[in-house]
Amino acid sequence: MKAFTPPPIRPGIHPRSGLGNRVDQGMRRSVPCLMVFFVTLVLSAPLNLPGQVELMPAIVMALVFLWSVFMPAVMPSLAVFALGLWADILSFGPVGVLLLMMLIVHGVALSGRYTLARTNFFMLWLVFGVVMAGVTALQWVLCSALALHVVEFLPFVFETVLSFGSFPVLYAGFVWTYRFVVNNADHS
Repeated sequence: MKAFTPPPIRPGIHPRSGLGNRVDQGMRRSVPCLMVFFVTLVLSAPLNLPGQVELMPAIVMALVFLWSVFMPAVMPSLAVFALGLWADILSFGPVGVLLLMMLIVHGVALSGRYTLARTNFFMLWLVFGVVMAGVTALQWVLCSALALHVVEFLPFVFETVLSFGSFPVLYAGFVWTYRFVVNNADHS
């Protein structure tokens, strides 16, 4: 006798589970890590943009924060570690500082994700600003300790303000990418 299976909650066309579907799902799951990878690669190139050194950590931290809050399965800790190593190698800064910053942002986002995923945009923006201020202060302390003298604080303040100010634009891009990665958007 055949077992009864209930009808699907969302009836419709379901793709067959073949090689093409697995490749498609794999590419969709790798989009967040590839975004961080290519943002790091492009912003570490000598483009002579004003504030380029501060822009890379701002964008990378926002991407890690957003993907860790809303879809932690596609931004696992091991991937954040590997991307942090990649960013440290390309940034020519003190080794391990950017990696530690990314892991802290990822950890904070993961620990508060159930609350943060349900809050409105402004609360998420505020939490990101506070996390970024703390992480940037830690970055300043670590850079000063590794340089064996007090490093100027103004570039770190600029990095915090830049990350806080660019968050709404990055959030809009994240929402658009999230809709198409998760495939919940209406393509009509």
